[in-house]
This record gives sequence, C-alpha cells and structure tokens, in this order.
Amino acid sequence: MTMLSREEIVEVLAPYNMWGGRKWKAVPRGGYLSEIERKLSSGAVALIGTRRAGKTTLAGLFLRKAVEEGSPSEATLYVNLEDPRFSPYLSPELLEEIFSAYRTYIYDGEDPLVVLDEVQNVPGWEKWVRKVLDLGEARVIVTGSTSSLLRSELSTLLTGRILAVEVYPLSFPEFLIFRGFSPDLKSLLGRKRKVEALLREYLEFGGFPQVVLTEDEALKLELLRELFEGVVLRDITYRHGFRDARVVKIVAELALSRFSALVSVSRLRNELAGVLGRKISPNFVDSVLDAMEEAYLSFRVPILSPKVKDAMRYPKKMYAVDTGVANVVGIRFTENIGRLAENAVARHLRQRFREVYYYRGRGEVDFVVKEGLKVTRAVQVTWDVEGSWEREVEGLLEAMDVFGLKEGLIITGWKSCEEKFGEKTVKCVPLWKFLISLEI
Repeated sequence: MTMLSREEIVEVLAPYNMWGGRKWKAVPRGGYLSEIERKLSSGAVALIGTRRAGKTTLAGLFLRKAVEEGSPSEATLYVNLEDPRFSPYLSPELLEEIFSAYRTYIYDGEDPLVVLDEVQNVPGWEKWVRKVLDLGEARVIVTGSTSSLLRSELSTLLTGRILAVEVYPLSFPEFLIFRGFSPDLKSLLGRKRKVEALLREYLEFGGFPQVVLTEDEALKLELLRELFEGVVLRDITYRHGFRDARVVKIVAELALSRFSALVSVSRLRNELAGVLGRKISPNFVDSVLDAMEEAYLSFRVPILSPKVKDAMRYPKKMYAVDTGVANVVGIRFTENIGRLAENAVARHLRQRFREVYYYRGRGEVDFVVKEGLKVTRAVQVTWDVEGSWEREVEGLLEAMDVFGLKEGLIITGWKSCEEKFGEKTVKCVPLWKFLISLEI
C-alpha cells in the first residue's frame, strides 16, 4: 500500500495543530503541567492512564503553554495516531514521514515539541523516538492508554530517556475547580451543605472530565457505561488477544461490582462458570484482571505481610480507578456510599504513594502506606464511625504497634475527632477534608 504523500500528511495534521487553527481550550490541571515540564528535561515524557482521563488535553495544554511562553506555534506538532487516515500505515516509517513532512512544510527551526497521541497503536514506535532523542531532533511527549508502555517498550530501548506521568481522572480538588469552586480548605469550611452535595456528586459520577462537565445525570451514566465498554473492548480484549469480548466484559463487571472488597480469582472463576454454564480457567480470569490494571480501569491492593506465602495466599482488594465507573458497574449509589468512600480514599493514596497495602492481624486496617522500608501511615475508612468506633480503633492500634506508628487515621463521612491511647493518637477526618489535603 502506497504511503500518504507529505502534502497529504500535512493536510491530516493541520486541523489538530495550533498552526492549523486549533485553540486547545480547557480547564488547566496545573499540577500535571508542572510535572510534565519538570520531567521533559530528560528529553521525553509518557502520559499514561485510562482513556478519557485527560491525557490528550494535557498534552495540548502543554503545547499551548509553550506557545504562550514564546515558542512559535509552528514549533509544536500534535499527531493523532487514531486518525483513520493513518491507520493503514502505522509503523516507525509513518512517524518518520510525518516528522519529515512537518519539517519540510511547517517548521525547520530548532527544538520542536512533538506530541504522539495514543502511541501504543504504532508497533516499534520507541525506535523512532529513540532516534529523535539521540540526534537531538525534538522533545517528545507520548500518550498511551496502557501501563505496558512502562513495562515493555519504555524498559528496553528507552531506559532512562523517557519519564512517565500517570494521568488519573480528576481528583476531588480538580473536580471542585471544574465545578467552579475553590479547593482551598478555608473557603469550604462552614459550607457543609454545599460541600456535601459536591462530594456526593463526585462519589456517584466520578472525575472523568467529560462526565464532570455534563449536567444531565442520565447522560453522565451513559457516558460512564460507554467508557467502561470501550476500555474493555479496545484496551483489554483487542490489545491482549482475548477471543470472546462478552466473557471478558462479564469478568470485568463481576470484579468491579466487588469494588472495595477482597476479590479471589478462584471465587470469581466459579461465579463466572455458573453464569456461562461451563468450566473457566483461573489463568484466564487472572489474565483479565491483570489486563484491567494495565488499562488503568482498576487496581488491586495486596496484603502487607513479611511472609511471602501470606502475600500469595490472601486475595487482593479490588478498586476502580474512578468511583463513577465503580458505581455504574456495581450496585446503585445510595446502597454504596461507604464503599465508594473507601474507593475514593484508595485512589487518592494510590495516586500519591507507590506502595499501598491492607493489613490483617487480629484486626484489620483498610490501608497501610509504605515509603521505602518503613510503613508511614495506617488508615481506616468508615462512613458512620459511631457504629464501628471500637472495631476501627482496635485494628488501628494493633497496626500501629506492629509498625511503630504514633498516629492512626480514620476517614469518616463528616465526623472530626482526636483521642489519645497512651502515647498513640487516633484522629478522625471527614472524607472531603482528607481528599483536598496534601499533608494528611
């Protein structure tokens, strides 16, 4: 098949680029833009995360920022690798032709900034990026909807040359900004009714930008369902070569309906076999769960135990990357607020810390955070702490003894408290306050 001519390539590129008239208007997410700028000094950055979390918009806003700070718009190039006109030619050779067409017709100056959107669609893309970096021809931002960009491509040819930025659906502070409110703690104090309404909206519909900016609740749910099905079909079934998309979708639905709970592969396999009326391999179920994590649809939290056998034997806790997805796949919101609160805390911790676990001894603790070799936080989540105070405190105190912690945290619906137990302190913090705090 004959490759597109360079003139045809420029025609495809133009509507996507500022030099072709694109404006990139969106609510900025300043924390991500700063992280991209800091990491781009290595030469290249990979924005990875689930579909529609905002990777494309962030990349475009970064291009706009570069132009606002003095770069000519022609010094930026955005390439949509899901444009159907490129689909028949996806290869490193296509990337070279695109770059050559851009350099020939648009910009032949120094230090262009190139965005390759959904780069996982191009087999061998990393070879072209490595060549560009080695020759100093451009700075590069790639986006992808799978963490395998880190595990495979980036860990071989591009080791140390490209740094990852994980992009999640909106955090609660970002959600507040998108809804026109300040995430500043002082501005929210004393406005319980409004904060409660916003928090419940966030827990029910989550933080995907398109969903947040949609007013109609029925349409929000439709968008979430379509997003879930799109990830299952494109980023899980097709990418991993599973033959039966319907069965993969059932596994994903069964798993996510158990969000904020332990998920056993064997139990999930048995339930799936009951639904389908035939035997199912546990390896298949485990592969689908792994693929869900790779596509940033969900993540699992393991037990923290010094015994390797314990860590392998005990099931992991399942969480959705976004509470809106958890809610649309699982039971309705009103029956689930405690589990949704736990899922929101899990997402918050996972985004901030590399190692998050749950603890089980005589009692249980929902989350323990490990930084380096040391456990630094023990966190319980309960919507109504009045009815479970003794159980929550008992588990916390045990974990604090085991890990040498002076303070434990209980995330509640609305209650604030602090109580001493000898030299140890247990604090209650309302969920909304926990989600907007950087210190807690």
